[in-house]
Amino acid sequence: MNKDLNMKVNVLPVLTYGFLKVNDSTVSESDIKIDSFETPDAVKMPKGVDVRRGVDFTEAGEIFIRNKDRIMYTTGDFAGPNADTSGRNDGQAIRTGMGIDVDELMISAGAKCDVYTVEENVKVSEPVIIEYKMKDGEGCISSQVIHAKKDSEISVILVYESEKEFGGFHGISTRLLAEEGAKINIYKIQMLGDKFIHFDDIGGACFKGGSIGVTTLELGAEKTWAGCLVNLVEKDAELISNMGYLVRYNNFLDVNYIADQRGKNTNSVMHAKGVLMDSATKVFRGTIDFKNGSSGSAGDEQEDTLMLSPDVINRSMPVILCQEEDVDGRHGATIGQLGEDLLFYMQTRGIDEENAKRMMIRARLDSVARTIPDKELEQRVIFYIQNII
Repeated sequence: MNKDLNMKVNVLPVLTYGFLKVNDSTVSESDIKIDSFETPDAVKMPKGVDVRRGVDFTEAGEIFIRNKDRIMYTTGDFAGPNADTSGRNDGQAIRTGMGIDVDELMISAGAKCDVYTVEENVKVSEPVIIEYKMKDGEGCISSQVIHAKKDSEISVILVYESEKEFGGFHGISTRLLAEEGAKINIYKIQMLGDKFIHFDDIGGACFKGGSIGVTTLELGAEKTWAGCLVNLVEKDAELISNMGYLVRYNNFLDVNYIADQRGKNTNSVMHAKGVLMDSATKVFRGTIDFKNGSSGSAGDEQEDTLMLSPDVINRSMPVILCQEEDVDGRHGATIGQLGEDLLFYMQTRGIDEENAKRMMIRARLDSVARTIPDKELEQRVIFYIQNII
């Protein structure tokens, strides 16, 4: 199958000034080859996980549709902010960071979904590991639903990789549901070749006391779009996200992360750290949205970007939306180059500027890689980082 893509993605929850060029992004590609529509067999599948393979994308979303009123519940009828864009994604079974255009692509192309379910009170001790070994010129879209029932726990690692000089197309949709007291931790490591086009879309919901952890490393591909929206539906629900990225050459990375906090005493932490080199472009949107009824909630969104070239383009848009008074929201972005004082300090200890830069890149990316809950894969990713810088 060959498809032309024209998708509007990564739309801010509330639009801002157009000249900032951060309101949304467009995936516009012609004659994209797609020859695979399924998730590969898991490299590791621990006991306690039930898997249904090759499910229709729409059918796999029914678990979210059955719970949609609960997921989207809000107290009162507080008017939304001006330029609210949330209505464009009403047709999704569960809202995602990239939005409805990804769902429409999955449905129109006939992409299949694997559904991973953990029953009540089951704590899966080892991670599920799924690896995409992409060939040159190959195109793949696929989807997963991860459903953790009451008081259960599951970790899933998805790895996307190819040889450095390879190109192709790779698109992923992952939807998550953590019921009462359940924990889902998902890790996504992207090590695709320099000519790949890639998107990775995540949407999720947490019920009372539930927790979703999202850890991502964006290390390769020519063009990458990544989105994540997690709805903290009820009291004490939590989102912890941690992203690392390296954007080089003339490559492009566009990110949209949203914590939609509806329940009381919910908590979100969204941290991103990365490096821009050469003539790279990166857009990062991080939104904490305190909905009416989320009193006692806290949110923290921080980005740390190291720019190692005067030719890079960086756009960062930290946003807090608030319909409640009793909340604690913090956000910010630290953007800059290596300081002269730090370079001087390293040079006095025999470390030249190039090696100093490599050390700073590794420090940022290794700190994320070391959270991967599989030692063999952790070392593989760290070795990959060492070799690409």
